[in-house]
Amino acid sequence: MSTTETSFPRREFTRARGPVYFALFGGGVISLYLIAKGAAAISGSWFGLVAGILAAAALLASYVTGALKLLSRVDFSKVTLAMDHEGIHVAHQAETSIPWTSIAKIRYYEVGRFKQRKIILIERLDMGKSEVRIDADFLNCGSPRDLYETMKRYRRYFAPMSESDDNGNALVYGSSSWTGLDDD
Repeated sequence: MSTTETSFPRREFTRARGPVYFALFGGGVISLYLIAKGAAAISGSWFGLVAGILAAAALLASYVTGALKLLSRVDFSKVTLAMDHEGIHVAHQAETSIPWTSIAKIRYYEVGRFKQRKIILIERLDMGKSEVRIDADFLNCGSPRDLYETMKRYRRYFAPMSESDDNGNALVYGSSSWTGLDDD
């Protein structure tokens, strides 16, 4: 086993269960509330408390059955993102393999009002400046920020420096060189 394989092993990430469960739970609560309010508005005053509780229990049982049926179809063990010495392999609708040499930049964004969405954006050179978006929230990884840092570390090691990277700040110092902030 070489030192490259030990310090840069193949890393695989699967789909996270938490956001899917949370979405199903939230959708169920909202839909059950709307159905109960609609039934109470339609039936008027004859729809009593006991009948409302029985109807809500029946709807809850049918919803739980349907949600469990949907969850059984989701493959949480499927690898959706992998990194190795060849590049980044993303499985969205179709399998996409991005070699390290064709990556222009890797960026990390925290979006939303409370910065709750973590997105990693990979700019490609070979596809006419196209971008691959990775929703890091939905991956089973320790921290989306750590995943981003690991991607950058793999890219620095496996992607050769281009001439534009080599001569870009030859005569002029960029602000990132003295602030410690990477533009990468």
